[in-house]
Amino acid sequence: MLVRGGAAPPTAVAASRFKVYANPHERVRLPALDRIRGESVWEALAGARGEPAEGGSLDQDELGRVLWAAAGLIDRRQRTHLVPSEASGLEAYLFVHDVRELSPGRYHYDAREHTLEQLGSGDGRFHLATALLDRPDLEAFAASLVLTGVPARLLPGHGARAYRLLALEAGAAAQAAVVAATALGLTGCLAAGFYDAELAALLELDTALEPPLAVVLLGR
Repeated sequence: MLVRGGAAPPTAVAASRFKVYANPHERVRLPALDRIRGESVWEALAGARGEPAEGGSLDQDELGRVLWAAAGLIDRRQRTHLVPSEASGLEAYLFVHDVRELSPGRYHYDAREHTLEQLGSGDGRFHLATALLDRPDLEAFAASLVLTGVPARLLPGHGARAYRLLALEAGAAAQAAVVAATALGLTGCLAAGFYDAELAALLELDTALEPPLAVVLLGR
């Protein structure tokens, strides 16, 4: 807790602002963004939330727009979502289930290059559904977006408050993803419940260094 007149936040070694995978299985460049397509922001904000998916695949253009809305860069310094600190503490991962011309598997979103880095193959819906508190309707969704946080990026300037800032940022990014999905006529559903350790294990992450914060399910 931050108290006026209290001790200053402890200092720590700053972490890299971006996560880099040296040897992903595959690197997929997403289609260039057309920022005009879709409903207005007002229509999207007034749209339905959390509607069940009816099934069907997504295309790479739709997927790329939602990823950019959630975690992309406006320029080399600013993020599309609200960032409550000088640097973003989030990373974005994707479980691809049914996306046209994209192999099912586990991916990391590289916001700098607007690319997907494939980290593993296979649908993975059974294990993901189990991690999402045995969610029964995951088969109807085409992709699952997982937002994680890297506390080490924020600890040097904010101390223990870094964890609160990560939660705030993850909420903003998840909201942006759902609004973008709504604008494209898709379904974006926030999955608030999950077993942290099980979800982190599917992404091969250490929860102490990079815990999962939010999950957004994407479909038609």
